[in-house]
Amino acid sequence: MKYLLLLRGVNVGGNHRVPMADLRALFTAAGCTDVHSYINSGNLFFTSSLATAAVTELTSQLLKTNFDFPIDFRVLTQPEFMADLALAPAWWGQEPQLRHNALFKLTKYDSELEQWLLPKLTDYDQVLITPNVIFWTSTLKVNFSKSFYSKLIGTPFYKQTSARNYNTTMKLKNLF
Repeated sequence: MKYLLLLRGVNVGGNHRVPMADLRALFTAAGCTDVHSYINSGNLFFTSSLATAAVTELTSQLLKTNFDFPIDFRVLTQPEFMADLALAPAWWGQEPQLRHNALFKLTKYDSELEQWLLPKLTDYDQVLITPNVIFWTSTLKVNFSKSFYSKLIGTPFYKQTSARNYNTTMKLKNLF
């Protein structure tokens, strides 16, 4: 099975450094094949004969054993990833003057947070929630402070997702 590992909050501003070459080597040594990464923000592709639950446990152990800080993550199979992207709304990624992000639900994501989120959305936010991804479009510069997206940082919801912009998400799709 082909998998995509998404790490949250690594290699940002010099903090929580996870060299992608080291990560590739760890997964290769653990028996994964076709291991390759995309950019330095924690996107790793690999193939494994293990089931998703076993790959998730392997990932958890590799990260805990080899890094001295906690790393939240999500492992997605190729069919899961592609199925969610097939649900992307027509408005997502269309207007260049807007911010388009895919917020991937992490392993410990609490779906009850969606009930907290939905009433807080403003006229400056467009959101579609799928099984593994939350497609979000908001203002980029003009009126950004009026969008709820601008207020996400630090919330439990934000901490349980890992964001990729539209271009990165499309590149991940093409590489899968």
